[in-house]
Amino acid sequence: MKPTASALLLLLASTSSMTIYADDETPQLHPLEAACIDYELSGQMQNGTIRRCHRNFAHESFEIQDMTVGFGGFSQTQQQHTITIGATIYAIDVAANTGTQTTNPMYDDLVAAMQNTDPSDMADTFITAMGFTATGATKTVADTTCNIYNSNMMGTACLTDGGLMLEQSMMGNTQTAVSVSIGDGGDDADYTLYQTVTISDGPDLSNMPSLQDLMNQGQ
Repeated sequence: MKPTASALLLLLASTSSMTIYADDETPQLHPLEAACIDYELSGQMQNGTIRRCHRNFAHESFEIQDMTVGFGGFSQTQQQHTITIGATIYAIDVAANTGTQTTNPMYDDLVAAMQNTDPSDMADTFITAMGFTATGATKTVADTTCNIYNSNMMGTACLTDGGLMLEQSMMGNTQTAVSVSIGDGGDDADYTLYQTVTISDGPDLSNMPSLQDLMNQGQ
């Protein structure tokens, strides 16, 4: 598994421009306590939906993918439920009633970066480091205003002032928010599903690039 700079853009979808602390132990990675975004995917290589939600200021989040990925005459349906609690990632195969547990090696870097960067500059710092340039234009996606960014390598993206990604278009494939719900973190069952399936150890991601490496890739 070799992530690229696009992984950081997805990271921005669930992180914000500020760090808050409820207590000394739990860093809070979003100014909104809870939110859900539903996306539609369209393009040459992917079609389907994604639901992405967080609660507890993004200390807990989940993503449900239901999509068809294909190229030429080949296509494959992907249905996956991913839950993130702090640094732990659960990737669940709902049909098989199994899942894997993996430690996110970027978690500590993210927390440190958010502590060491001016909160008001965090989203701009990340998106600029990835090679995106603000166009100065805005648009409304799912009744929510976002700012349009462009990159020769990464296509276009539309992010809110808080760093929520509402639209991304790259290589003929587009991910577009169709609903944004602030204050609703989704169903509890979608956060606790890993407790009801057979969990095994997932891949060791300790050798994957650091957060800074991903940012440097985009420069």
